[in-house]
Formats: sequence, C-alpha cells, structure tokens
Amino acid sequence: WHNLGMVESFFGPNHVPLYTGVVLVMLVSLYGLLLRFTTFKKSDERNLLTGFHIGLVGGVMQVIAGPSDAWWHETFGFDPFLFTPTHILLIAGIILAGFGMVMGSIRLLQAYNAKRLTTGIFPRRWLQFLPILALTALWLDLNTLVYTITDVEGIAYTFQLGEGFVEQYDMIAFRLGIIFVAATGTLIFFTAKKLLRWRGAVFSVAIISAAVSATANLGFRAWILGGSGDGPAMAAFIPLYLAFLIPVLIFDLLLKDTSINRKMIIAAILISPFASFLDGWNSLALWMFFRGLIPILIVPIVVAGLLGALVSNRFANILGSSSAGDKSKK
Repeated sequence: WHNLGMVESFFGPNHVPLYTGVVLVMLVSLYGLLLRFTTFKKSDERNLLTGFHIGLVGGVMQVIAGPSDAWWHETFGFDPFLFTPTHILLIAGIILAGFGMVMGSIRLLQAYNAKRLTTGIFPRRWLQFLPILALTALWLDLNTLVYTITDVEGIAYTFQLGEGFVEQYDMIAFRLGIIFVAATGTLIFFTAKKLLRWRGAVFSVAIISAAVSATANLGFRAWILGGSGDGPAMAAFIPLYLAFLIPVLIFDLLLKDTSINRKMIIAAILISPFASFLDGWNSLALWMFFRGLIPILIVPIVVAGLLGALVSNRFANILGSSSAGDKSKK
C-alpha cells in the first residue's frame, strides 16, 4: 500500500487489520500476565506463560509506535519506506509479538500432549492450529526484518545519504534480501517439523503464507495496476509462485528426522531456493525482471538456507518447554 504511494490516515483500511492484531496480542498477553499472579502463582508450569509476556512487550512497542508513526508523517510527510525510526520500532514489536505467540502456543500444545493440561472447552485441533498460524506470522515477520535491513531507499531517506547511495547499493541489497529470506524460510520449515512432528505442519505454514502473499501482496498490486504497466505480468506470476509450494509438500511428506545428518543437510539444500522464492515480494522482481541472477544466487541461497536449518534445533528448543521434553512427540 505504501510502496504504491497511497497516502491514508492512521485509520486507513491497511492499518485496521494491523492494529486489530496488536489489540488481540495485547489482550491475550495481559490475560497471561493475570494467570501468572493467580492460577499459576505457585505452579511449576509458569514457563508456559513466558511467550505471552514477550508478546506483551512487543504489543506495548507497537502501541507506542502507532501514534509515533502518525506524528512522524505529520511532521516529515509521507514516506513509503520501512527503514524509519517509527517503522523500526513497530517492526521490532511485531517480531517480538510473533515470537511470543509461537512460544506460548507451542508450550501449551506440548503441555497438553504431555497430559499436564487439558484444553477445557477447546478441541485439540485448535491447539494444533494455533502454532501453525503463529509460525506463519513469525515467518512473515522475519522476512519483514530482512526487507527493513535491506531497504536502501529507506536508509538513504532516514540518514539523508542521497540518490548516489541508492544507486550504488540497491542491487546489492536486493540480492542480499533474496539470500536472507532463504535462511528465514528454512529456519521456520525445520522448526515447524521439529516442534509439531506431524505431516502437513510445514506445508500448512507454507500454504497460509503463500495465500497471504498471493492476495494481499501479489494480487493486490496486480489488481491496482490492472491492465497497465506490470499488472498483467504480476497476475501471470501468481500460478508459478503457487507452484513453489509443491517442493515444500514433498519436503514435508518425506523428511522425518530433523537431527543434523546427511538427509537433513540434503533436504535443507533442496528446499532453500523455494523457501526464498515463496517470499513473494523479492521473488516477484527476481522472476519478472532479473531471472539471469537466479543461477548466480543459487549457491548463496543454499548456504543461507543450510545455516537456517542448522540453527533450527536450537531455535526450536528455545521456543519449546524444557519440561515437556520428548513427551510432545505424539
């Protein structure tokens, strides 16, 4: 919306779902805080609530960033960049909220699987779906972090570095963005595989993310441009983009063990490019305008993806409950 130069008020249609999400995270995080001082006050299960406290910090950061961003635009004018002080605060809060919600939902599921908690009125499939949704959001959050640190135009705007800076580093940043999202994608794929341990979990994360990107990102831009400019080409890219889901499905069905071994390394190497291409923002430009870069970028994409896969076990251990251990396998 911002990249298309569509100026809006703070209560514009794109901000409404964003800050509705902030409110939901704040509500569940505040409830988690209440539980810590009531139901879980003397319980050894208080680590189940850690993620919701992290989410609360992220929510507060977003609440501060919202009016601060409105002030920024009123003072300095409209800017379609991610790399501004208020946007960085907002994005950092979004990432913390996403991380907290993944941790919270994963630990609740693990506690239920280990028969330390009941689901109450909620069916078990709800507890299985929440980590899927949270991991999807965290993947998109981490990709947004990549966009932010490679936003050369935003960096030039914020620090007044001039057009020369953009011309010198724009393509370098674009290539780095393609490479870095391979790491975030494989990190989420292997984390989902380790924590959820049922076939279909990784593909569910990928297909929800792809649905968001194919509509709110690719489809929206193609619809706005219509039959002019790159609109038809963007619309034509969507079927190819969705085809990138097929290798993820195969990966999900075939890979069983996420421990570091030969099969895991081969799987990471093969899935890394598709983890990058499913990004949906940079991959559109890559496949539409810079296809000649694909052979050049494959090796660094694979290296980045392999690194993401290698740290996934550690990442999963941080998210999961140490007291749940291997009891959550089922």
